[in-house]
Amino acid sequence: MTTKKTLSALGFKETFDVEGRASIADLFKPNQRCGIYILHTSNGEHYAGQAIDVTRRYVQHCKNHNDIVKISFKRVTHKKLNKEEQKVIHTLEHEGFLLRNIAYTSIPHGESDFDLVMPVKEQEKWLRDLAVVGDKSKQRIVDDSLRRKYRGRLASFMKEKYANQVIDSLRSYVQLCIPAAHRGEVSFWIITCLPQKNVYSRLNIYWQEVLTVHVHKKELRFSLHLTKLNFDKLSDKKWNALFDNYSSLKAYAHAYEKGGSDQFNLYVSANDFERFIQDKWVLPSIRLFNLRLMKKGTCVRKNNHCLDLADKLV
Repeated sequence: MTTKKTLSALGFKETFDVEGRASIADLFKPNQRCGIYILHTSNGEHYAGQAIDVTRRYVQHCKNHNDIVKISFKRVTHKKLNKEEQKVIHTLEHEGFLLRNIAYTSIPHGESDFDLVMPVKEQEKWLRDLAVVGDKSKQRIVDDSLRRKYRGRLASFMKEKYANQVIDSLRSYVQLCIPAAHRGEVSFWIITCLPQKNVYSRLNIYWQEVLTVHVHKKELRFSLHLTKLNFDKLSDKKWNALFDNYSSLKAYAHAYEKGGSDQFNLYVSANDFERFIQDKWVLPSIRLFNLRLMKKGTCVRKNNHCLDLADKLV
């Protein structure tokens, strides 16, 4: 679908040329400025957002982007801004638009802070070669104040019924599914220890959890978030085979906004977990999703990292 057709389908009826403009106040009447906008830049990238007053928001963007050449806009009521913004971003991304947005997108574009930790060529090899595990760097973070904060948690953790089994499973996940686990610890991923009742641990990247280990109806379960990309390629026959191979497997449409629309949620029991994350369809989807999140930005929950538990994983 062409840019014009995509925008038209989304309800954007007008696109204005704004190159070199310091203001667009003359383009919109004062009582008609609340809605969703799309910025077009000179290199073909786009940025979609919401604004109560699009003319003020445009001026703010001009301070950070000096290559805006066009703006598309549609009026939306204040109550519907969040929902409509997500819909527009997800549609544009699905149609192949290169977006400068970070929130609500699934695929990060351009350079990232994580590229300085793990070079792009190394990232590509890690995605391509599933035999590459662990981190070639063995240097660990030293943070005595953070370690002291959760020092007592691990002792409590080890008294739990499934403690050793959980540690073994978490270690497998970190080694297989976290890129540059030593180098990215705290800055890009964290592990919690007994964050709430019946939850052993959560592994967080960027703004969301990607793995949760918890007890449900006296059974140890693992909840994973991963990209839908590889699973969209599966035939019904292969989907059914996947569920036959892992009898505890359950799929849900749950997704976190910050991670983008290309994700879904799978649950498996402890009996299936180790085999499941090494499955040829599953592991590439986990790796791609986790790497995308790391490239989107740093982990916001770094103060919840339990270094004593991480010692046993990396």
